[in-house]
Amino acid sequence: MKNSGNVLVGILGAAAAGVVIGMMLAPQKGKKLRKEITESAGDVVEKLGDLLSKGKEKYAELKSMVKEKSGEVNSTAKEAGIRAGDAYQDFSSEARKAYKKMKS
Repeated sequence: MKNSGNVLVGILGAAAAGVVIGMMLAPQKGKKLRKEITESAGDVVEKLGDLLSKGKEKYAELKSMVKEKSGEVNSTAKEAGIRAGDAYQDFSSEARKAYKKMKS
């Protein structure tokens, strides 16, 4: 997850740098160019913020789902353990009865 975030930030940073370089090479007046760079940078920051916010939401959803599923698995394992213990007790009791019957 951490590496994906770093890659994403790197891609967005490279895209922003490309936009800035492209604008600087375009024939425009300085004031207009600075305004466009500022607006573009603001757009990139806004999109990055939205993307990070969505990522946090998705992470929280997945974390919650994993916690819920692990609880279900834990509960199922406990139930299976109890059933196995009960089955062992039943089998053991029946085996003792059969042994006593054979012995007498």
